[in-house]
Amino acid sequence: MRAAAKSAAMLELSYREIQSVSLDRLCTVDYKVSTFSYVKVHKMKRISLRSFVIFAILSLGFSPGGLLAADPVKVRVAYINNIQSAVLAHIKTLAKEQNLDIELIPFTRYPDVQKALAVNSVDLGPIAPNGIPAAVAQGDRNVVAVMDLVYGGDAVIVRKGVNVQKFSDLKGKRIGVAEGGIAWIMFVMLLEKNGMSYADIQPANFSSATDMLNALKRSDTDAVNLWEPFVTEALAEGYAYMPRGVDFRDTALGAMNGILGASKAFANKQPDALVGAIRLVLKAEQQLEKDRKLWISIVRGYSKLNDDILQRSLAGIRYAGPHLSRTKLDATATFLFKAGIAKNDVTGKLGDTVDPRFLARAAGKSEAEVLQ
Repeated sequence: MRAAAKSAAMLELSYREIQSVSLDRLCTVDYKVSTFSYVKVHKMKRISLRSFVIFAILSLGFSPGGLLAADPVKVRVAYINNIQSAVLAHIKTLAKEQNLDIELIPFTRYPDVQKALAVNSVDLGPIAPNGIPAAVAQGDRNVVAVMDLVYGGDAVIVRKGVNVQKFSDLKGKRIGVAEGGIAWIMFVMLLEKNGMSYADIQPANFSSATDMLNALKRSDTDAVNLWEPFVTEALAEGYAYMPRGVDFRDTALGAMNGILGASKAFANKQPDALVGAIRLVLKAEQQLEKDRKLWISIVRGYSKLNDDILQRSLAGIRYAGPHLSRTKLDATATFLFKAGIAKNDVTGKLGDTVDPRFLARAAGKSEAEVLQ
């Protein structure tokens, strides 16, 4: 495609201009009609103008409507069947704008997406902010953070009948958590920020949000550390409430619960396609932020949630825009080391696993402007 465009520029004649030029002119000038060779036309008086034009068109890759389009680049995009991933599902409808062929691949958890990225089974997908620091601490640099993706959607909700008016009221309470997840990390950050430790609560570890909600209903727990849309479901059913003074925006992560990761192999091999995919994500974010009905309709395509739950769930969720927060990932790295989750402290050592080059190109900004 680029070679044909370069040849066309050197020819300096459009299809219509060639039709209007005299044969004498064509017979006295050398024109480059291929990246590899020059065609001399000094002795073309016996060749018709029509034949020359057809030959030039075929050599350059022209059609009367313009240059022949290159085949679209295939990009394997992972998504999770949650509210936040709607933006990734939506880019498939926009793919032609960047000459991409988007293949959507469903997953259920952030860690599974990161594993797939690490072995190059997918090219792009949502991962948790703790994913990159945890991997780097283990010597794995096969996944690259390319942009912040989503903020909000995580919360602590309390069973009705349990009195929590301020953060310190959580002391001694039985709280359901999913240890190791990003919601749990931000909750522990809040404990420390409020002068408490993990030992000050009675944590109960769960493997699924559904199990957490059932435990709350049975009064097996006093509160749960949960995420959307399960937070809204519990509030809508009326057996839980959201206490004041427990806000994940007050953490070092600022309530960021997802970033966009890319396979390092894909980023190295197809940098232009990665930039194109990020452009689609940025455009999709703007469209969904402005059109909540579109956002809901996309989620409804892979979720059984009703529109009311979806609408209420969206209230606390926002997309990140053209930003990549190295400082937040460094803060996460510090937490993982201090909590004993990571054996190595990689704060300030994430290096090229946090790469702003692609986002900067996609957004038309400098790396300094997108990197935070």
